[in-house]
Amino acid sequence: MEKVAIKLLNKQVLPDGRKDKINFQGHGYYNERNGKHYLIYKEKNEGLKDVKTILRIDKSSQRILLKRSEPNEMKQVFDVDKNYDFQYNLGKYKLRFLIDTKYIEITSNKGNTIIVIEYILRHKGQVFTTNKLNIEYNFIKEEQQ
Repeated sequence: MEKVAIKLLNKQVLPDGRKDKINFQGHGYYNERNGKHYLIYKEKNEGLKDVKTILRIDKSSQRILLKRSEPNEMKQVFDVDKNYDFQYNLGKYKLRFLIDTKYIEITSNKGNTIIVIEYILRHKGQVFTTNKLNIEYNFIKEEQQ
């Protein structure tokens, strides 16, 4: 596994027009196996203290899996060809959502990869949030550590 710097920015818009941003910056690990790319890191955002998160990126099918471990276990699949439902766990709160992925773009250049995902979260058939998730990761050279 190779060490990477990871940045995530999720911009959310609620149906009433309110906006929210969720940021994460940190380090993690990258691995490639069976043609799929994996990012493994621990999230430290509010409500997600040291939660192990795995992103599995399948560039050929433009499909991305985001998986979190206990105590906030969750599995989200982003795929423009199919909607997926999942349960969002945050402490005592558990909500079911449907992910309607509208757009995925993955670009890589000189050790830098940027992933843009635009999607709608639906709860009980209604739009809960409209989202734009940007994920960026860069390989860390030995001397940068």
